[in-house]
Amino acid sequence: MNIGEVIRKYRKEKQLTQEQLADYLGITPSAVNKWENNYSLPDIALLAPIARVLGITTDTLLSYKEELTKPEIRQIIEQFTEKALAGDYDALFSWAMEVMQEYPNSGTLAINLLPGLDAYKSILSVSEAGAYEEQIGKAYRRLLSDTDPEIVRRAAELSFYRYMNQKEYDEAEKILSFVPERDSEHKMMRALLHRRRGEHGEAYKLYEWMILEGYEKINGAFSNLFMMAADAGDTGRCDLITEKQEQLAHLLEMGRYHEVYLQLYPALEKKDKETSLYLLEEMVQGIQNASAYQKSELYSHVEFGPGDRRNVAFLLRQSFEQDETIDFLREDERFGRIQKELDRLCGQNE
Repeated sequence: MNIGEVIRKYRKEKQLTQEQLADYLGITPSAVNKWENNYSLPDIALLAPIARVLGITTDTLLSYKEELTKPEIRQIIEQFTEKALAGDYDALFSWAMEVMQEYPNSGTLAINLLPGLDAYKSILSVSEAGAYEEQIGKAYRRLLSDTDPEIVRRAAELSFYRYMNQKEYDEAEKILSFVPERDSEHKMMRALLHRRRGEHGEAYKLYEWMILEGYEKINGAFSNLFMMAADAGDTGRCDLITEKQEQLAHLLEMGRYHEVYLQLYPALEKKDKETSLYLLEEMVQGIQNASAYQKSELYSHVEFGPGDRRNVAFLLRQSFEQDETIDFLREDERFGRIQKELDRLCGQNE
């Protein structure tokens, strides 16, 4: 808020008329009226007396804040939208810049207004946008020094895509250092950079790795959802999750082991011997091709390390030793063959 709006707000909160405030300050009511309607500003010598009468600090009077509240930012964004819909980009830009200058320490405000300025520049087909581009770019660069890591990350992402649109690929690459490498968005940004530079092999590799990493996360979520549904006795939801997980593994060519392993839990719970043994045989057979995805055309640009067959076999064999739910299978001849095959896959009896 400007100083006139602040005076009006706190005068009304103190239930003072313009005349009463003027009497306290020894000035005319018309002077107060002019302040509140932004026709003039108070003399600097009156700032402290005004603040005392209104029961506020001079920082509040001058709207000097480290950060705005969420409702205040929401209100400013609503004003921004209204001004944007009026279709006058020059007026919108000037107003937004003045607001950000009024609250220079509010990175949250800036990171909410700058993307809108960028977007409406295109929506309203602004001609000769160079000057606007330069000022918006400077504002983003200032945000890269913000103390809030999330604001820095968002500013970096937005700056990156601005540079990409402007085909300034070297500048875009510099911006990548502000986005943590473990962040999935970092990989997406770097893959796009490779693609735009014509480095298609590197782009393919990153996109394919993202699919594999995405599968791992979604598969983990499916497993936990399944366990929650099983604990709640919701067999219908268990069946739904199992079906979806199998479809996902099949779609992404992850191999038979990944397709069927969730189905084993309800079969063991029901002590369904035939189904349990069938699924275990499928899983063990699948372990031999546990890295089938490494041969898939879908991941043909990824350089894989040694296969994980022995590790998967070891974990499954350990679960056999510790899981009491499979006790009803232990005397079965087929289960004995499954155990021997797991021993062989683990590197024993080879």
